[in-house]
Amino acid sequence: MRSLLPLFSAAVMAQGPVAVPADGNSDTIVRLASSVRPSPRQVAWQATACNAFVHFGINTFTDREWGDGTESPRDFAPSEFDARQWVETFRAAGMRGLVLTCKHHDGFCLWPTATTTHDVAASPFRGGKGDVVGEVAAACRDGGLRFGIYLSPWDRHEPSFGSKAYQELFLGQLRELCTNYGPLFEVWFDGAHCPADDPAVFDWQLVFRTVRELQPEAVIAVTGPDVRWVGNEAGRTRDEEWSVLPLPAAAPGPFEHDRDSWRALWALRERNQDQDLGSRQQLAAARALCWWPAETDVSIRPGWFHHPHEDVQVKSAATLVDLWFGAVGQNSVLLLNVPADRRGRIADADVAALRGLGAWLEATFGHDLAGAATRKHYPKAGELLFAQPTTVDVFDLGEDVLAAGQQVEQFRIEVLQNGGWRECARGTTIGMRRLVRSEPVTGDGFRYWLERTRGKAQIGHFRVFRRPELLRPPTIRRRDDGTVTISGHGGELHYTLDGSAVTRASPRYTGPLPLPEGGIVRAAAFAAAGARTLPLTAANESSATFGLCQRGWRVVDCSSEQGGGEGAAKLIDGDPGTHWHSRWSPDSPSPPHHVTIDLGQTVQARGFVYLPRQDGNNGTVADYELLGSVDGERWTSLAVGTFDNLAANPVAQVVTLATPAPLRFVRFVAKRECQGRAWASGAELEVLVR
Repeated sequence: MRSLLPLFSAAVMAQGPVAVPADGNSDTIVRLASSVRPSPRQVAWQATACNAFVHFGINTFTDREWGDGTESPRDFAPSEFDARQWVETFRAAGMRGLVLTCKHHDGFCLWPTATTTHDVAASPFRGGKGDVVGEVAAACRDGGLRFGIYLSPWDRHEPSFGSKAYQELFLGQLRELCTNYGPLFEVWFDGAHCPADDPAVFDWQLVFRTVRELQPEAVIAVTGPDVRWVGNEAGRTRDEEWSVLPLPAAAPGPFEHDRDSWRALWALRERNQDQDLGSRQQLAAARALCWWPAETDVSIRPGWFHHPHEDVQVKSAATLVDLWFGAVGQNSVLLLNVPADRRGRIADADVAALRGLGAWLEATFGHDLAGAATRKHYPKAGELLFAQPTTVDVFDLGEDVLAAGQQVEQFRIEVLQNGGWRECARGTTIGMRRLVRSEPVTGDGFRYWLERTRGKAQIGHFRVFRRPELLRPPTIRRRDDGTVTISGHGGELHYTLDGSAVTRASPRYTGPLPLPEGGIVRAAAFAAAGARTLPLTAANESSATFGLCQRGWRVVDCSSEQGGGEGAAKLIDGDPGTHWHSRWSPDSPSPPHHVTIDLGQTVQARGFVYLPRQDGNNGTVADYELLGSVDGERWTSLAVGTFDNLAANPVAQVVTLATPAPLRFVRFVAKRECQGRAWASGAELEVLVR
């Protein structure tokens, strides 16, 4: 076989797709994978580690997730807009960049644009002279954050969407944003309903070349060649998060210039929810290879825009810490969404949680214990030797990927105790950064061993830390008899049942609480006197909204069910881990599908909760209708609407009725599935009476 050295050299220089020779075997492909390198812009982007994502726009004022483009610009009226408050909040959380939703799917532009009148200039903001993008960009420059833009390719307001004319409008918007607001570090193109790559209608490569021309240091993310979506909106990464990925077709040139290369990447983009993207098994079928690192986006709230009713559902500092470790410590970048409220400020609950995150990160990573150690380096190992026994519980490893690529497939950590080494932790891939949390372990030294690599690895850093204790939010559950239990992992537990904030003066939890009619339960953990916990201004609080107890309910009619473990009764069994699924087969009838339930008593309904299945989006309902009846014969439509963005973000959907309605029978109708498939599913349906 011919020498691979010229291929390796070209791969390093090209910083783009690397061709796999037609006669290459699996060993050849693995060696080629070890030769792929990131671009400097990709490395600079990943070094930011954690950035803010700010959803702010018309939806903030209409209380929606996906606007339909019919909204009036007059609705956009923040009363106390303050971009500096955003930046101060994010810096306190340890973030290094901010990506702003300059235009979401509703088409409303947060800057005065020459491309449409559906923009901030037609709003009351700053008397029609305002520019949200400009103020945020300036605040970032002054406050030391990098600035990035989100521009939705999908535009529900623009009549020309789907035509060549829309391409010109979109490029005009992109040029304005890339020209008028200073250096950008990231340009984010959403994948939701985005135009397909058709040069006659929408030329994605022209979009990429425009960004390269105007903002050469910016990475192009999600629908783009530099950064991929991790595949979910829950903040989860893979145990093996590879940045070197196999392309299913030949990619002979740069993605922004060669159409075959871009189409190969587009095909890989369709698989970004798969659990294995870059293992040796996946590499075996590669026609080309590329460097495409992951970005992990997740919201601090259930939704992406600010909704007042979610103020009690802000993720705690402890939850944010877990998300941070899961992304930053798994070879990814955390893009944490923090929406601005109708004032134009970050809400108090979000500020408190973010300050808690920043305080914990500073307390943990502000002092590298390895600074006091003597270092020794070997080809596949590195040692830290201490003069005194040292206790650590965080191990921090990173490869120098710009110089040597991503190579490590498996490693272990050992501790030196009583003159001998023993294993205390292990992991798989490393990449830019791998963080391993363990129980506190004390030793005279620590070392890593690289057990398996693709090529010669170059470890850029090996650090060790000791993290402070951090109280976690309690877990709130309800039994099928309507009683609520609250459990925690330390601290004193206090609660409220009326939706009010929890303080130390709130009732202390001592045992199960009867709550047959449901309501909003809030619970918080408070440090006991003398405990070694990091003091935070934010309570370690959690909340749960419960409907009427489902015991005694029965299904009286179902248009379609798969049966067995996916029967209609699973929709009302109180277990979010099970689900109803309508019959699925090649000849399944299209929606609507419905389930009719007898509550066993007449109640005054105030709303309902639909929880989509939690193991994927197969059958997740998009368009719905809820009907109610007192006698099971005469029906009244109570609510009709659309659940937005549930395919990637399967959180409970709370629908409040405009007017409370008496009913005994409820009919839930699935009118359209989230991806247009011919079936429907749901984990739980609850009726709110309080």
